[in-house]
Amino acid sequence: MIKLIRKLDNFDEDLPFFAQEKYLKTVSDDYGWFISETFILPFLIYKNFIMKRIVFTNETIELKAGTVEEEQEFLDEVVAYIKKNKICDFIYKPAPSAVFRTYPTNSDCFKAGSYIITPQNNIEEMINKITSASQRTHTRKAIKIGVVVEPTDDWKLVYDLCEDTLSRQNIQLGINKEEFYKQFKTLHPQNMIMFKAMYEGKVEAVTVIFKDKINAYSEYTGRIERPQHGLVRLLNLYVLKYLVDKFDIKNFDFIGAVPDINEDTKEGKIQKFKEEFGSTMRIGYQFRMIINPIRY
Repeated sequence: MIKLIRKLDNFDEDLPFFAQEKYLKTVSDDYGWFISETFILPFLIYKNFIMKRIVFTNETIELKAGTVEEEQEFLDEVVAYIKKNKICDFIYKPAPSAVFRTYPTNSDCFKAGSYIITPQNNIEEMINKITSASQRTHTRKAIKIGVVVEPTDDWKLVYDLCEDTLSRQNIQLGINKEEFYKQFKTLHPQNMIMFKAMYEGKVEAVTVIFKDKINAYSEYTGRIERPQHGLVRLLNLYVLKYLVDKFDIKNFDFIGAVPDINEDTKEGKIQKFKEEFGSTMRIGYQFRMIINPIRY
């Protein structure tokens, strides 16, 4: 038996970041959690004119140990609840950070993944784990020429560079400036940290990290068109060290990967960048489902 709840009072801070209310309410006013004795699943609802779509922001979270079969039963109950109570017209593809062990019956499912790394507080040890010899050389050179990486609270600089980066790739940043500022005001610096990498006083790359008690997530990244070789990789290494030193973070998630992708594609090259840190791909599933065919 599942239920839908709109407020978590007891254990919200113990949930993964993308399941916490403080994050959900920065993205949509319509959010909540499907919950049973064993599982909990956070969601956001978006409305465009007469159509509503639901997005799960995290994979199913275990409140106590549950099997894959039990998780599928839970997801089937969630779908049934959505249909019965007309919660939405479409179950949209989950957030990139959500990698499920299984999927609802009769859903449009597909494999998904994410690259995970255990951060360390020793830069040289992390450089040694980079799988590409040339990238190890570039990263050490970035240190030698004086690349500086430091936290920043200049949210406008960070947003503009992230948006400009995706615009060059013909990709739309999934958040506008007003929403980004709302996240900054609500989440920074407890759960949102921003960093910049500079060479000779010029900012060449930025990144935005979300975090909870033990995990950190690479949410947005931006860079100029031709940054110094090794600068972006060094930026990430300093972020990893900072997260360990300041917060004892145990896991870092680069967010978003497609198993068996063609390495020659733009997305494939991005994944290769993540993989070369010595990270491991966590593989699972995402899914979508049409609830109301007419409105869809």
